[in-house]
Amino acid sequence: MEYLKLGTILDSHGLDGTMKIYSTTSFGNLRYQKGSKVFCYNEKTNERMELTVISYRHAGTFDFVKFEDINDPETAKQYKGFEVQVIKDPNDLKVGYYFYSDLEGCKVVDQNENELGTVKNVEEFPAQITLRVKKLEKGEFFVPFIKQFIISVNIKDKIIKINVIEGML
Repeated sequence: MEYLKLGTILDSHGLDGTMKIYSTTSFGNLRYQKGSKVFCYNEKTNERMELTVISYRHAGTFDFVKFEDINDPETAKQYKGFEVQVIKDPNDLKVGYYFYSDLEGCKVVDQNENELGTVKNVEEFPAQITLRVKKLEKGEFFVPFIKQFIISVNIKDKIIKINVIEGML
């Protein structure tokens, strides 16, 4: 089973056990609906615990989530540093949309099929989503994930074809 990271628990917030989570999802309002099930993952022990959402609010890059059975700051603090995850389900996506984790590791080629590098990670900037690409040689470059630059995305073969403009590389 594959999981998607929604964020990392930073600390407790308030007296009722609400958790402050550094968000890495663009869909917190969908993922944290009341009654939704998520997983709290401890990377050190490789343990995963299912949690049920009671309430959610978003502020800046943070999600504030209250879970069932976590009712005080001391209990909430035990989860500091843990990841919040959901089961990866491709049916959650509309056509033409991708999980960031599926884009990472893809080979990047130009319009003439010349290999340029590999997607290191996906970054969210105010203007748009951007691919950070590790060059074959040394260094990195950025590709805005918009139709003017992205020619095609083949998740199955892990290849992204881009339109290279002067100064990009």
